[in-house]
Amino acid sequence: MNETITWRIMFYTATFTRKQVETFVADLKKETNFGGYSIDQVTFDRATSDLLYITFQFEAQQKLDDPLIHKMVKYLYARAVHPGHLDTKQYYQIVNQSSQKLGIDYFASGDRQMDITFWGTE
Repeated sequence: MNETITWRIMFYTATFTRKQVETFVADLKKETNFGGYSIDQVTFDRATSDLLYITFQFEAQQKLDDPLIHKMVKYLYARAVHPGHLDTKQYYQIVNQSSQKLGIDYFASGDRQMDITFWGTE
């Protein structure tokens, strides 16, 4: 049975521009799936002086474990850092770093929801 997973992703405006996040959203909207999981919706929700907010929803056939979530979040971060084009070298330069070094925080609220903040690196 498929379950809708909702991730609320926040981008720190000192690191990520609105244009960068809008391109990130547009790129994801072009995709039919996210690592084999069907994408339901990607929306740019709002902006404040400090954060840009998006909602990302996808369908999962089973509960996601922590190592998989960690990889999925880093993949999204890599897509945000390199909007419009992410090559293999860029991807591995990011995923081989710790979330702490990249400035990624995330907190699960139940099995189907998570808040993610991309602070980025200075």
